[in-house]
Amino acid sequence: TVTADWTDPTHLDTDYWYRNLRDTVRFEDATRTLLDQGYRTFIEISTHPVLTTAIHDIVETLPEVRATVTGTLRREDGGADRVLAGLGELFAAGVPVDWAALFAGAGARRVPLPTYAFQRRHYWLEPARAPRSAEPADSSLWAAIEGGDAELLARDLEVDADALGTVLPALASWHRRSREDSLAGDWRYRVGWTRVAAAGPELPGRLLVLVPAARADSARVRAVLDHLAARGAEVVTAEVSETGREALGDQVKPAHGCAGVVSLLSWDDRADTEYGTVSRGTAATLALAQALRDHDVTAPLWCVTRGGVAVAGEPADPVQSAVWGFGAVLGLDHPDTFGGLVDLPAEPAESAEGAEGAEGAEGDDQAVLDGLCAALSSPEGEDQLAVRADGLFARRMLRDRDGSGGAWQPRGTVLVTGGTGGLGSHVARWLAESGADHVVLLSRQGGDAPGAAGLVADLAGVEVTVAACDVTDRDGVAAVLAEAERTHPLTAVVHTAGAGLASAPVTEVTAERFAAVTRAKVQGAQVLDELLGDRPLDAFVLFSSGAGVWGSGGQAPYAAGNAFLDGLAARRRAHGLAATSVSWGGWGGGLGMIDADGGDQWRRIGILPMDPAPALRAMARAVAGGLPHVIVADIDWARFVPGYTMARERPLLRRLPEVAEILAADTTGGGASEREVLLAGLAELTGPEQEAFLTDLVRREAAAVLGHATHDAVEPERAFKDTGFDSLTAVELRNRVNAATGLRLSATVVFDYPKPTALARKLRTELVPDQGGAADGGAADAEGREEEIRRVLASVPLRRFRELGVLDTLVRLADSAAGAPNAAAEAEPSAIADLDADELVSRAMRGTTFGND
Repeated sequence: TVTADWTDPTHLDTDYWYRNLRDTVRFEDATRTLLDQGYRTFIEISTHPVLTTAIHDIVETLPEVRATVTGTLRREDGGADRVLAGLGELFAAGVPVDWAALFAGAGARRVPLPTYAFQRRHYWLEPARAPRSAEPADSSLWAAIEGGDAELLARDLEVDADALGTVLPALASWHRRSREDSLAGDWRYRVGWTRVAAAGPELPGRLLVLVPAARADSARVRAVLDHLAARGAEVVTAEVSETGREALGDQVKPAHGCAGVVSLLSWDDRADTEYGTVSRGTAATLALAQALRDHDVTAPLWCVTRGGVAVAGEPADPVQSAVWGFGAVLGLDHPDTFGGLVDLPAEPAESAEGAEGAEGAEGDDQAVLDGLCAALSSPEGEDQLAVRADGLFARRMLRDRDGSGGAWQPRGTVLVTGGTGGLGSHVARWLAESGADHVVLLSRQGGDAPGAAGLVADLAGVEVTVAACDVTDRDGVAAVLAEAERTHPLTAVVHTAGAGLASAPVTEVTAERFAAVTRAKVQGAQVLDELLGDRPLDAFVLFSSGAGVWGSGGQAPYAAGNAFLDGLAARRRAHGLAATSVSWGGWGGGLGMIDADGGDQWRRIGILPMDPAPALRAMARAVAGGLPHVIVADIDWARFVPGYTMARERPLLRRLPEVAEILAADTTGGGASEREVLLAGLAELTGPEQEAFLTDLVRREAAAVLGHATHDAVEPERAFKDTGFDSLTAVELRNRVNAATGLRLSATVVFDYPKPTALARKLRTELVPDQGGAADGGAADAEGREEEIRRVLASVPLRRFRELGVLDTLVRLADSAAGAPNAAAEAEPSAIADLDADELVSRAMRGTTFGND
């Protein structure tokens, strides 16, 4: 890399090594020379790859060249397995490996391959074979600048190389920042509010309104109930004191036949000891959503908060904000039964005349109450609305291209929570490079965390403190802060701590799960906010997620916790304190980010992994920009929009030009719709043929989601979960089936109908309902009823039913309806007590009364 050519070892004299130290490293030139000479395998023998990335980049500039680039070891991954992985990669690329020498003395022996032919499928994209085009002059110029090649640049510019000594690094730095700023600008969004017309607020029909018992006597609650009734609604009120799922089940029964369910449960903002990190109101809202599903209530659910969002810079209540994150996911998981979110102004603080007078004054605000009625009528399909005294406002995601205000320049001491984790590691390195004098890395494991030692080594040049402390431990964090300021004053905090993602449908979320997911993120932010109080800081950065804005299927607790951070930032900013909540999309860059684990799934839905450098540049500009909340995400809207809007319209995205174009294209296709074509084809088939056709449709879509070449890889009777589906891919399958059929199936349909044949029967029932009782479909329908009965029985406490004698009665009813009135009576009591689920299903299938009731 001194001469970019082969070197005679006898020429490695002192002059050579002097040039090696003083002259430009011609690594790219040397690599291109080897490529030109036909070398296609590069192995870096080192304790951690340093050169492989650069070689990859060079190879990628040559579309006609395919090369294998690998290393031997990695930091924190230096065992024999890593060396063997490198050998395996070389062998797969056609490089001869002496496996006999490798396994010598191990007792390994060769075994013959099977004599039958292998099944062969090609899963990799072929590289483009287009001829390499000439590189533009400016591209070549900047490549030389960024490579630090003063001699090449001087030759191209026809100037003296010495004159470029100080200018060259400055130009390279400027170009890198400009490129990062450009990317950061493309990734930046914000939440805005647009005024919408409030049509006549009349509310015909019956509404079930759930009120927390702790707030039932407040003037504002009474005003809401009275106003809904005055505007034409038949109001059925349920006071909720027990917030458990089963307790709420009894109180949602009146919702059958209602035009809507209105929840004021979030207004109970007392701490919830069971959930730990959310209020009783948030816990009750979750339990309510579950109870409505348990009892098959189809009336739309509207969640009403107070002060949960900041429309015009006013403070937000983070506890109320959490419900907005939860609601965004609820709208994805259950689009068919979710009405929307409505935020009323925060209640005024208690005055000298008393809280009741303040509430009464607010409760009498006719404009706000009229706005609530207008919101519940869902104008133009809006599902995220804020009511204020001056009008009705709808939530929108907007582009944020404001590049003014410069960027935050770290200084002094900066605390990073989750500092040894993936996100924290990227932040720490950026802080060290950007001017911080002292970086404090706080994590539960401290210096014992995987990769901590290597991270500290990478931060050479700045003072580094690694503290083992749980961010929710108030006293522990206070001690760390006090110790951290011994050398430099604390100027900023970056809160990246949080639990990892783990998907689960809303119906399966427990109190313990909710607390576990939100604990570090929410309680940690609260501890930092309380300890730092009104201390002047340059930055108070909270790492949030886009899940709290647009939702993420199966991530209700995670979305609620991130929305809490967004609300906390709004409250701090409104009080004149530093705060920036950044709702991130997907991070790349390794270290456990999504491109290393599950990245393909995220890419399929349109969330692309971001390079950390421009992402952190966007964070720095957001801090300087002054907004309490920004969104930084690389979104492929062409992929994201079809799936996101499949089940229902999403007004949140209406003001994004890219989205508007995609949606307009979808509505101007012309010709018969896919649904019309599908229905016409089904009409020509018999019942069994319809079911077979729809089973193949489901298998094709499932194969596409899983990446199989044909639907043969998806067995019709094998459960989806056994073929590799999780909650994320289940939603993707639902979206594809919806697109193919024109239906609006719920996000849990793949779990409710857990194999292709079962889902196909569900599709047939929805698409051809008039043939549901045809003779040729009787067997299929019977099997469908059996699956439904089994699903219901899975949640029935059979042991308790036996103890109470209910089971005996149910069995007798089933047998009576089936024409065998004496069968149960003649059975021995012990035999009835020993009935298992299979026998119950068999008897239930013989009795239509049991099946219907």
